[in-house]
Parts: sequence; C-alpha cells; structure tokens
Amino acid sequence: MLFNINQLNWFWQTLTSESQIFRAILPRTILFASLAMGVAFFHQFKPILELNVVGSLTTNVACNLVLGLLLVFRTNAAYERFCQGRQAWGILTVEIRNLSREIQITIWETDEEYPSKKTTLLKLLVGFAIATKLHLKQQKITTELDEWLSPQILDQCRQAKNPPLQISLWIRNDLQQITQHQTVTPVEQMIMLNQLNRLIEGLTCCERILTTPTPPAYVNFLRKLIMIYCCLLPFSLIDQLNWWVGFAVAVIASVLLGVDEIGSQMDSPFGNDSTDLPLDEICGRIMKGVESTISFVSENQTSTETNSSDFVETALRTHFNPNPNPTPSTPFNSSQIDFP
Repeated sequence: MLFNINQLNWFWQTLTSESQIFRAILPRTILFASLAMGVAFFHQFKPILELNVVGSLTTNVACNLVLGLLLVFRTNAAYERFCQGRQAWGILTVEIRNLSREIQITIWETDEEYPSKKTTLLKLLVGFAIATKLHLKQQKITTELDEWLSPQILDQCRQAKNPPLQISLWIRNDLQQITQHQTVTPVEQMIMLNQLNRLIEGLTCCERILTTPTPPAYVNFLRKLIMIYCCLLPFSLIDQLNWWVGFAVAVIASVLLGVDEIGSQMDSPFGNDSTDLPLDEICGRIMKGVESTISFVSENQTSTETNSSDFVETALRTHFNPNPNPTPSTPFNSSQIDFP
C-alpha cells in the first residue's frame, strides 16, 4: 500500500501545528512584508541609489555567520532549559512514588487512627505536586487542591509565598508524628527524609529555571540582527522578484522570527504554551500512582518485630552452609566459623 493514514496524518500535523507561534509572529511578519512592498514601489521610479549595494549586506558571510550562530545558541539554550525542567519533574515524580510506597509499607496500621493519618500524608504528596505546578505557572491556589488538602493547610497555602514549600513542612511534621508512635527503624526514617529532601531539590531546580532567563544581551542582539537583516533583505531581492519581494520577505522573516519565538516560549517551560511541559498530564499520573498506593492492602496487617541478630545468623548460615537441606539436629554456632 503506497499511502496510509499515518502518512496523511503526518502532513496534517505538519500543516496545523505551531499555530500559536505563527499567530505571535504574524504582526512582525506583516510589518517586514509591508516594508518590502514599499521598497518594490520605490524601485519603480528607478532611483539613483543602487539598491543592490545596500542589499548585498544580507549576503555578507560575517552577517550570515553571526546570525546563524546566535540562532543556534538561542535554540540550544532554550531546549536545555526545557530538558532541565523535565528532569526536575522526573525527580518529583520518582520521589513521590518512592515516598508514598515507603509510607504505605513501612508504617503499620496498629491503631484505627493510622489509616486516616497515612491517607492524609499520602494526599499531601499529591498536593505538593499540584501546588508546585500552580507555583511555577504563577497561579493562585485553585479548587484542584480541595480534594487533597485539609481546609487548615489550604488557608496556609493561600497566604504563603511558596505553597509547595509550606506543604513540605506539613509532610515532614506528619512523618515525625507518625514515626514517633511506630516501630520505624532509623534507617527507614532516613530513607523517607532523603526522599523528602529530593522533592525540595526538584522544586528548587524548577524555581532556578523560572527565575534565571537566557542572558538578555544575547536575546536583544539577536533580535536587532534579525530586524536589520529583514529590513535590508528586500534590496537584494528586488531585481529578481520585483512585486513578489513582499511574499519572499514574509516567508524568510517568518522563519527567523519563528525560531526566536520558539526560544522565547521555551525559556519558561512551565507555562501554558504548546511548547511547554505538559504539567497537567504529569500531575495526573502522580495522582493515579498515589491513589493506587492508597488502595494497596498488604497481606500481613500485623506488625512483626525482627531481631537484627536473626538476620545475621540467617545470612551466615546461608553463606557457610549452602546445603538446601541441613541436618536439623546440628545447631548453628557462629564460633565454629573459621574467618580468614
């Protein structure tokens, strides 16, 4: 079969994508095209000034080289910020999954209050993710958090300058209260504390990207060079294209301005543009993961305390006595082991 639906879909997506970028650069493109039409109209009077001399600046190697290098730097810097933002949200997703698993499995439900406390603590993790999304988008606390946070915490988040950081304090406080009344080992407490610290690390990385834009000197110089290039471009094309010079300048200007606009939108990958990160989908996956963790029920609901010496004895017996069917009448004595 020569053509299939996927190939036709490829053409459709190519023609319909990036409409938001073209709408953003449309006024500037029309401005440069109008300037080109003015040059074409002025050229009809055969002025004394040789227009090709002015237009030859656009074919200069130095000008084209600098413009190309700045465009490459612009796109690379913007894409790097996009990747760093995605990596930071990857850290948040992984650590929320790990921390929710540790809370659900490590903390035993020895009292009727603990199931509700664990559920409240797990919901705080989802609230942390949603609050981080709203904080990065610079939006106020919405009804998205009503299902996951208590009214008291919601009021504090609305008053706080950094809502996700405020929620992290509640997570740490609840962990401290639960672990004080549970047989949680220091190692398990340290694991959960490290995972919470990783959440703060991901939040801080996102804030760093948000508050550290691309150096304005590069951006401003690139835009000035694009403006000069598009203004001089009609003078080099007028002899060959005549009245079609406006269309040619509009196409070339849309390419240059489009690359600059993509870089501007990707500088802050936490917005609502088509080039930004899909934070709503990421938070949705976090919600589903935590909900499945909450619904998990272990087969052993009773707490069992294990003596550390039992682990040592079992490990030594397995290592020094590989026989799968040892003689039960022979007791194990660690003093009989000849260590090197």
